Amino acid sequence: MRAQTELPAIGIAFLLLTVVVVFVVGAANTALTAAERPAIEQQEAAGLSDQLVSQQASITSRANVLDAAELPALTASDLRQEYDLSPGHDARVRLDGDPIAVAGDPTGGTTVDRLVVLERRVERTLQPAFTNNRSVTLPRRTPNATLEIDPSAGTVVRSVRADDRILLRNQSGLRGEFDISLSRYETVRLSFETAGVLSTGDVRIVYYPAKTRKATLTVTVDA
Repeated sequence: MRAQTELPAIGIAFLLLTVVVVFVVGAANTALTAAERPAIEQQEAAGLSDQLVSQQASITSRANVLDAAELPALTASDLRQEYDLSPGHDARVRLDGDPIAVAGDPTGGTTVDRLVVLERRVERTLQPAFTNNRSVTLPRRTPNATLEIDPSAGTVVRSVRADDRILLRNQSGLRGEFDISLSRYETVRLSFETAGVLSTGDVRIVYYPAKTRKATLTVTVDA
């Protein structure tokens, strides 16, 4: 009779023990998940930051140099598709505190700051005097330029070279507006082969040197 009386007590005790074990395991898993979350966010934010400043990124002109003209085109879709932001993660990208792109609604998360160079192209115009020669060195490097060739009567411009590379050639004469591609990594000397004398106003060059400054790129990821 006594054994029968103890059976319900044992069952209750076992049930309570099971509840306690489930609670402890659940609490441990919750604590483990909470501990892992910052590490996951840190890894995701660092990885996203690395991709945004890589040489292959659509918003850079070269590694760690952001192209100011491309930044407004960066979208939430780009962050997920081009830069591999994980599904379920929200992110915000800022430059010197100003938002560039936001994916989702990051309310907290982990932030990574990195120092970058912001590059902006500015338009400059040069009219060579051609006092004693038929060449001109551009004051600063530029990836492209526009030549406006309108020689005086009696002068024919037959070719244009960038250092040793022929850019334009026409034996009967070059006249008009021409877009040319140049090396962004070196200063360029433009030389003009002519019949006749070049003078001020015969050639006008519009080029686009870079203006740079340091900036802080901030990437926040909320998992």
